[in-house]
Amino acid sequence: MASLSAKQHQHLKAMGIDVWVSRQSPVDADDLRVRLASGHGQWLLVQRQPWRGQFEALLGDITATLGVDQCRFGQWANSQDAGVAVSELSSRGVRYLLSFGPPPKPNPSEWVIELPTMQEIHDEAEARRALWQQLKDKV
Repeated sequence: MASLSAKQHQHLKAMGIDVWVSRQSPVDADDLRVRLASGHGQWLLVQRQPWRGQFEALLGDITATLGVDQCRFGQWANSQDAGVAVSELSSRGVRYLLSFGPPPKPNPSEWVIELPTMQEIHDEAEARRALWQQLKDKV
């Protein structure tokens, strides 16, 4: 059975229809998980700490290159009970995951692109070159 979108779930709830949701996930316990924040589209930008509006000019350049309407943001989850498994992101329309800094565990997927941290990209020319080199082949 296909899972319901949040909008479908709200619509059914508004009609008084109870929806049972399984809390057991079929994904591997070692799968990385991401807490999704704002946005939508095929590019997911993830880092360990929450997005706090730092490096606005740099983020503006990145999202303009990728397409503002194609970027969403997230944070690596610290728990296997939080967020969405990386293996489930493609079903949510994510095609590329940009990890600013290393993921919490070894990278299990070829579409997770590990980049320097935002601080490194901001401070170091070599890190900026690494970012743009990675994106050049994907955009």
